Amino acid sequence: MIFIQSGGGRSVKTTPLQMAKDMGYTVAVVEKNYKNEFQLADYVIPVDTNNIDLLITEVVAFSLKHTIVGILTFTEFAVEQTALLASILGLPGLNIKAAKIARNKFLTRVLLQKNGIKQNKFICVNDLEKSRSRIESEIGYPVIVKPLKFAGSCAVTKIKSSDEFIKFTKQVKIDRKNAPMNVWSEDSMDELWLCEEYLDGYEISVECIVDKEHTEIVAIHDKMIPMDRPPFLEKFFVTPSPRISISMENEIKEMTKEILKCIGYDFGLAHVEFRITEDGPRLLEVNARLGGILVGQSVENSTGINMFRCLIELAVGNRISFSTYKHKPTAFGVVYAGAGLVKSIEGIEKIKEMKDIKIIEQWINPGDTVLATEVGYGTVVLAEADTSQEAYEIVKKATNCIEYHSV
Repeated sequence: MIFIQSGGGRSVKTTPLQMAKDMGYTVAVVEKNYKNEFQLADYVIPVDTNNIDLLITEVVAFSLKHTIVGILTFTEFAVEQTALLASILGLPGLNIKAAKIARNKFLTRVLLQKNGIKQNKFICVNDLEKSRSRIESEIGYPVIVKPLKFAGSCAVTKIKSSDEFIKFTKQVKIDRKNAPMNVWSEDSMDELWLCEEYLDGYEISVECIVDKEHTEIVAIHDKMIPMDRPPFLEKFFVTPSPRISISMENEIKEMTKEILKCIGYDFGLAHVEFRITEDGPRLLEVNARLGGILVGQSVENSTGINMFRCLIELAVGNRISFSTYKHKPTAFGVVYAGAGLVKSIEGIEKIKEMKDIKIIEQWINPGDTVLATEVGYGTVVLAEADTSQEAYEIVKKATNCIEYHSV
């Protein structure tokens, strides 16, 4: 079984590999500088995953000597490569068209607009300064400016007025050039920007498993805190949402299924993000992967469904069946280490003494260098309780104990 690794945090680069090995599979990892520090890879193919032709050549050459039963990824920056390789090798995988549409936010918007899916106003421009009058007339303020690719809210900016436009557009260009995501994924659209109408409301994510024509909505995470200004950091996830009614939940589920159907999404996991407005749910983006941080572990704690295992089963051609599952109130939170060199961390021992905490993981330690706050997932904490609100309060209290000091 081959894992294409290109970027992503520890939770999606170690947990699924261990799962595959526990299931009896031999594991090969494709990544240019893979260190194999946990000895999870039986084989390593050290190739730049951005170089498509070289990637294909090396993996196909590997397949001449080894039987490949499945190929998959859990990271944002290898979605298209994995879909292409699965197609070439004749293995189960997401179709290339759907992978491309999901990775390009503008393509997603255009396709869904043609299919009558409600969404915010948007345009794509290749020169922010020269397009200012068009942005103001077609979108208005506040406007969200973002790259067509990337992840983790890198280089996403909210501009609230004409006076802010020049200052903020200059900064967003700098942020994009220096985005840590450039380490993992070539920015082939550096002159293109998606400009969207800002929507008031709160954000959620919908965790999905897709097996051909069947889409299972496994969980809905509520991000709880307002995300109304850069860097739009995701600090908390709670499932089930304490704010979503049964009727709203059904609307979200039906809209998610319709969106994935329009895209032609036919395989694997999907992490679909919405903003819940006064007029109902509005799509933010479709991610052709499992959600990051502890989304997979949160889903399993709440429902008993292991999404890592599900994708591995799909990748080798097995079908997945679901029995009735419950939604145990679960929440997780993340403490971000600011950009720079981490000098010290306070509060870890204190939260280890707290009740109802199920998972504590420290991903960044003193001496580590963080490229940008958006990817500084320092400490993550997961808890469960009798209600979602209680689980959220436990996690919030725990994360408030922790402080990173960086220079």
